[in-house]
Amino acid sequence: MGERYLKKGYRSLNARQHQTIALIELLSREQNIVKQLCHLFEIPRSSYHYHLKHRGLVKPEREKLRQQAIAIHRDSRGSAGARTIAGQLNQLGENVGRYKAASLMRDAGLISSQPRKHRYKIVNDEPTIAPNLLKRQFNVDVINQVWCG
Repeated sequence: MGERYLKKGYRSLNARQHQTIALIELLSREQNIVKQLCHLFEIPRSSYHYHLKHRGLVKPEREKLRQQAIAIHRDSRGSAGARTIAGQLNQLGENVGRYKAASLMRDAGLISSQPRKHRYKIVNDEPTIAPNLLKRQFNVDVINQVWCG
């Protein structure tokens, strides 16, 4: 009889709220036990229903900011990071901090990459020197006998 009733201690560890809500939705498909699952995972039912209602909505102003962030990143040839994008968006009149810019970059899949300084290759081996076959005898008797370059 104790197997039927859910008990504490089964909360999904290291799971964010949207992951826990997805798990509740998956488990509650078989039976209508949303109330018990929300209680078990310590998620308010209002949060569960709010998440289901707003799951697929795209906010137009956030999408506009995301497109502007993509354009700024492309114009900088991939070197603009969250601080640069936030500064550029603020110059365009948008009120965006660096954390929101980082979130926009994450949503768009943008990664800042700084070009590295040119470094010469360090060779530990001795250079291979070609043998001196001419021995400074530059006068030749026949054409195409000696080539140098």
